[in-house]
Amino acid sequence: TKIRNSRFQRLGTSMVLAGSGHLITGSHWFQGDTVTDGPKVAGLVFTVPNVKSVVTGNYIDNCFVEMTNEHDATPDFDSQFSFGGLTLTGNVFTANDVAPWFSFLVVKPHGNGHFLQGLSVVSNVFKAINGDIDRVERVDTSIATLDFSRMRNVTFEANAFNGIGQNTINPVTLEFNQPGAEVNWQLDVSGYLPFGGWSREVTSVVAEGPIQNSGAEPVWAMPYVTTNDGPSNNLVRLTWPEAVSGRVHVTARVDRPI
Repeated sequence: TKIRNSRFQRLGTSMVLAGSGHLITGSHWFQGDTVTDGPKVAGLVFTVPNVKSVVTGNYIDNCFVEMTNEHDATPDFDSQFSFGGLTLTGNVFTANDVAPWFSFLVVKPHGNGHFLQGLSVVSNVFKAINGDIDRVERVDTSIATLDFSRMRNVTFEANAFNGIGQNTINPVTLEFNQPGAEVNWQLDVSGYLPFGGWSREVTSVVAEGPIQNSGAEPVWAMPYVTTNDGPSNNLVRLTWPEAVSGRVHVTARVDRPI
């Protein structure tokens, strides 16, 4: 389908699209009600996992985009492409008086073993008014979940977040301060990683200022990195040759880019 410069007013789910190769540009679709913390349904549903589609320059209002594979008679992952092939760029996402667990982008697997491969969410504006929401994306695990060990080529960057409890950024660069000397620094990057995924890769560790041992002497060695750390596989651990303190900037990813 090619859907351009269209307006869908309170139709509930405005579009249910099977197949792939969709272009959706310059359109406005919206729901709305007078219910406090009102429930919302998907405004745009893709029903095959790898959609090869572009959603650009739209106004997505009081509803969300859902990626699912409900049209697959054998929905478990086998040898097909998994969820992805979708670019969301330059859209305005807004919600008014919705429940905190509302999200603008939802992946709903209908079978086991699926993952994300090739998802780009870039330069969008996300805004919730009359009540914040927790985050802009989530996995609907009512039937199945994603295999976070296979996430690949996922980009969340240059988006604007207003009224959102937790920004989503991938890759994410964070500053970490270790005030006391320790051999192992466990760093929590989990909040920023899309869809509650794992810390699969660390692409850089940069010290800001001196790294010092317990005697306040500079240490010039580099740490080694352990990814997928912690019971939920979403932390990063730096291991130094001796107990040190200091400040570092770490760039972590929920995916492997290639």
